[in-house]
Amino acid sequence: MSTANSRADLHVHTCHSDGAHTMQEILDRAAVGLDLVSICDHDTLGAYRSEWTLPENLRLLPGIEMTCQVGELDLHMLAYFPAGLSEEIHDWAKELESDRRQRVLKGVEQLREMGIPLLWRDLEAEVGDSVPCRSHVARALVRGRLCSTTAQAFRQWLGRIKFQRPALTAIQGFSEVHSLGGLTYWAHPRAAHIEEHGAYLLAAGLDGVEVLYKNLKSPNRRTAREFQEQHRLGICGGSDLHQENSKFVLGRFGVDLSRLDPRLVNPVGEIAYSTSASK
Repeated sequence: MSTANSRADLHVHTCHSDGAHTMQEILDRAAVGLDLVSICDHDTLGAYRSEWTLPENLRLLPGIEMTCQVGELDLHMLAYFPAGLSEEIHDWAKELESDRRQRVLKGVEQLREMGIPLLWRDLEAEVGDSVPCRSHVARALVRGRLCSTTAQAFRQWLGRIKFQRPALTAIQGFSEVHSLGGLTYWAHPRAAHIEEHGAYLLAAGLDGVEVLYKNLKSPNRRTAREFQEQHRLGICGGSDLHQENSKFVLGRFGVDLSRLDPRLVNPVGEIAYSTSASK
């Protein structure tokens, strides 16, 4: 297949984590301007377990954005599975989901201990069937009229509490992904983090870097590119879209397939992406 005029977005979120759109909405909109898309929700493969039909002119690369301990930081790593999603992969992702749910609920308990009367029903209304994120907590605070905007929620409260760290270390995460046939990429890396933790992640088995990221600015982009080239790592890229608006429509940002790691460009054959998706 020629990739000369084809584009991809390998970092999109759905309502199964902190995005606003369903899996089907993302796929339908992506099919208008993209050849390849990857849903990479935070610590969950829930979107792939939902009911959806893949448009004929669109290819799907299964992925997940996992939160990993790296030194004193919690960094985001993208894991892609070009051969499709097995039951083993889904079971592993459910462990990440459980850990994230526990971490967020512990954070809510901290807020309540601080005297902030966030109601569980307000949080449940925001989370619904998705895996909770801090943004759900922020929206619940707005829903409960405890603040006026989500920005205020982060500034006034969520930035003051220390959420429980993920159980997963980068070494553990990379090892598990590789054992399941996947590849690991550093999501939206910052220059300072590359300088501090780049060697550690290389030793842990990092496969590539999200160099072509919509919001990655200099010097972060320059440092990421130098790091990727120096160590001959693969390249991925995407929009990190959570919600469409008048200024940003899915498919408007796309990476030429020829610039991406070839291992990601051609998901393998007729392998099912989930146990429940329509084929």
